[in-house]
Amino acid sequence: MALLPLLLNPAAARTDALAVHGTPALPPGFSHWPHVRPDAPRGCTLRMAQAGTFDTLNPFTLRGRFVMGVWSWVYETLLLPAPDEVLVGYANLAEAVVLDEATRTLRFTLRAGARWHDGQPVTAEDVVFSFATLGRHGRPFHRALLEHLDSVAEDARTIRITLPPGDARRLALQIGGAHILPRHIWQGRDFGALTLEHPIGSGPYRVVEVEAGQRVAFARNADWWGDRTPAGRGRHNMDRIELRYFRDRIAVFEALAAGRVDWMVENDARRWATGYDLPAVREGRLIRHTQRHGHITGMNGFAFNLRRDRFADARVREALALMMDFEWANAALFQGASERAGSFFLNSDLAATEAPDAAERALMDEVRGLFPPEAWHSPWQPPVSDGTGRDRALLERALALLEEAGWVPRAADGRLAHRETGELFHLSVLAQSNAQQALVGVWFRGLRRLGLAPRFEVLDAPSFTARLRANDFDLAYRFTIPPEWPGPEQRALWGSAGANNTTGFARPEMDLLLDRLEAAPDRAGLVTAARVLDRALQWQWLVVPGRYDPVRRLAVSARFAPPPRQPRFGYGDDAWWCREAE
Repeated sequence: MALLPLLLNPAAARTDALAVHGTPALPPGFSHWPHVRPDAPRGCTLRMAQAGTFDTLNPFTLRGRFVMGVWSWVYETLLLPAPDEVLVGYANLAEAVVLDEATRTLRFTLRAGARWHDGQPVTAEDVVFSFATLGRHGRPFHRALLEHLDSVAEDARTIRITLPPGDARRLALQIGGAHILPRHIWQGRDFGALTLEHPIGSGPYRVVEVEAGQRVAFARNADWWGDRTPAGRGRHNMDRIELRYFRDRIAVFEALAAGRVDWMVENDARRWATGYDLPAVREGRLIRHTQRHGHITGMNGFAFNLRRDRFADARVREALALMMDFEWANAALFQGASERAGSFFLNSDLAATEAPDAAERALMDEVRGLFPPEAWHSPWQPPVSDGTGRDRALLERALALLEEAGWVPRAADGRLAHRETGELFHLSVLAQSNAQQALVGVWFRGLRRLGLAPRFEVLDAPSFTARLRANDFDLAYRFTIPPEWPGPEQRALWGSAGANNTTGFARPEMDLLLDRLEAAPDRAGLVTAARVLDRALQWQWLVVPGRYDPVRRLAVSARFAPPPRQPRFGYGDDAWWCREAE
């Protein structure tokens, strides 16, 4: 998401950059992003591989299957995110921005030299048109942000926006991240129609060739205005990028092995470990890069529906989570390459991974009902098995917890049933793809040892969403990624009246904790509140944590060279260059 400055005192503050908290790290007039090679040579064709197909070159509506490269290479935003800083952004299409928080007025000033691919200037009217069009016809996040936005063009290069209710700074940053469309191209057309017409944008590349469903070729715009900006220098160095589509991931790999493509992101850890004994790799023509990133990762796992009585007891939830033998699954199925999700703010300083400090304990004292006694001196950790696939200690612990909660195996057949009512314990897991099936299979093997007969239900996206909205599920696979500065969206997830509260967990103490999170006055206060929230969610066993892949695996031709270093937030893909162009 792109960002830029809020200026409480326009005369004194810089207008080319914004740090939501603190100050931008790069000085005014900086020459280039720190991770790029500013004098990188330009040239060559990069052939990238993608599984699947496409039927539209309009990436802004929900209709059809769009080409991701159009989004990132053809169109531009007013503001660009800093690749190494949290919630900091720098000028892009807009050369300046001013936010008056008192009047909730936001102004963008466009660069004088910004041009569309057809040579026409990017104007304030284009921006106003884009906000209105995406607000009515764009993707859900566009509509939520822009639908009620009041924007006008004060002159050819200045846009004035009156911000709706909400955090003015956050809104300014989000608005700056919206892609800008050419009014003279889109006005009067059906924005939702599928189209393979070459799009006109203001970005570094333009579409030059299309083979429906199979290939899209992008050529670098030699007159791109962004080459002269600090954020553009050293980036977008390929003369041509060809995005080639293949039937499936196997076909993509075969094309890579045969030398028909230069670039492929490998999602299969097993193949990465065992399938790359190829002549191209042995001879150094194909290089394998393993890259971590600095983005906050969040939690993925299987969320309980506490509205169903059998999951309302935290002891039951813990018992079921104990039977997820991640250690065996990771070694046997995932080549030891996965890591266990253990925090709702994973991969950030907000994650509660150590024992609480004094500030955290003080806040925990205000919401004591959310924690067991051991939480004050120990961090929560997901269960760790002995890796054998039949950990007896975890099984006994799970059975003991279930018995405490009133659930015991029946003498007749070993099925888990309620001691007093005789009700059988039913359990099903809802998902919208088979991606988690291998891990679910391992977990179900453990659940059967408890006397359960679990079911895995895979639904299409609309049916999955309908079931969640109707609260018609036992557990559902969910992936939640928080922002770097969490706030109101956490109340939607975990508050008593939260619109997206999948689990149905509702406690006054949690609402109070969310109040503290939203009211955090600075980063230190936010870290304390977020870590306590993380601990509360962990100790309540609301989710059976799943697995995540901590790295990106990239196989790429040795003809291409990476930037001098990887940026903190991302991989720096747009700063690669071609060695042959040296």
